[in-house]
Amino acid sequence: MTTDDLDQGAVRQLVDDWYRALDVHAPFEELVPLVSSTGLEMYWPEGPTFGVDGFKGWYERVTRTFFDEVHTLKELAITPRGDEADVKLIVNWQAHVWDPPEARSKWLGMDARQTWVVRRSEDGSRMVIQKYVVDGMDLMPGSASLG
Repeated sequence: MTTDDLDQGAVRQLVDDWYRALDVHAPFEELVPLVSSTGLEMYWPEGPTFGVDGFKGWYERVTRTFFDEVHTLKELAITPRGDEADVKLIVNWQAHVWDPPEARSKWLGMDARQTWVVRRSEDGSRMVIQKYVVDGMDLMPGSASLG
C-alpha cells in the first residue's frame, strides 16, 4: 500500500465518520475531532461559519431543525495535494422538518454537491476537514424546498 492509498483510505474514513455522526445527531464533542482546530471554514446554504465555535452554532441549529436524517454517499473523488487533499463528493440527503404549527412534517430529499479540503490533524494522527463547501443542492421530485 502506498502513502497515497493510506491517505485516501483515511479521507474515506473521515467522510464515512462525518455522515454517520450527522445521521445520528451525535454530540458535538464527537464531531470536533473531525474538523480542523485552526482556520476552519464552512460554507453552508444558510451562510458561512468560521472556526469550531461557528460550526457549533450551525450544528446546534440544524440538529434542532431536521430529523430522521439519512446521508448516502453517491460519488467521491479524492485528489491528494501535498499535505492536503481535495475532496469532491455528492451525498444524497433526506430528512424531515416540522414548521410549527403545521399538522405534518415535510420531507426533504436532495443531492448535495460538496467540495472539501482535508489535511492531517495538528498531531498528525488523523485527517480533518479544513474547508467545507456546499456547492449546490439538487432537489429530488416531491421534496419540499429548504427555504
